[in-house]
Amino acid sequence: MVTYSRKVVANESFWTWANLVTLLRTLVCLIIFSIAATTHNENANYLGLGVYLILDNLDGYLARALNQETLLGAQFDILSDRILTTFFYFNFLEQYNELALAVVLFLVQFMVLDHLLSNQFLRWPIISPNYFYEVDRVIWALNWSAPGKMSNTGLFTMLILLTRSTWVVFPVLLSLIGIKVYSLIRLYQIPGPPQVGSLYKPGN
Repeated sequence: MVTYSRKVVANESFWTWANLVTLLRTLVCLIIFSIAATTHNENANYLGLGVYLILDNLDGYLARALNQETLLGAQFDILSDRILTTFFYFNFLEQYNELALAVVLFLVQFMVLDHLLSNQFLRWPIISPNYFYEVDRVIWALNWSAPGKMSNTGLFTMLILLTRSTWVVFPVLLSLIGIKVYSLIRLYQIPGPPQVGSLYKPGN
């Protein structure tokens, strides 16, 4: 029988330092991105991206360091990533609309394929996708290991900001889509544990 190291607990609190940083990240970056959109200020858009990346790393660090990883926190983090990334790229396209095809395809895979994949940890009694190696090490390595996370979003963003070229980022984009499709196919061949439903009964 498989055992899991970080199980879901009942009645977990939203009010943790990690979740508060995620909330702060979301609100502050939305304000900065809104200012960038209304003033057409490219530098403000990059400032929002920088604040987002710093606080995204900070909330993850706090969650692990303070033993504050929660199911709600993981879902909130995943949702915040999608909202803020979309706002950044909408502003970015105002300045570089010739890159619309690459950016839109990236957002589709990030908002649909990657979002669907990232929430599949809920089928198992683990606290976040960071522990998906306990379910399937290949899917975890491709998506949530340190290199996997970097290649999922960081590589595309770095290349498109540095090169401003659709042709440079397109091979990376196609690889990302391929990884997500392969991961989803592989994932749905893995049965969820039969005891997963019992995790949500009050009083467990």
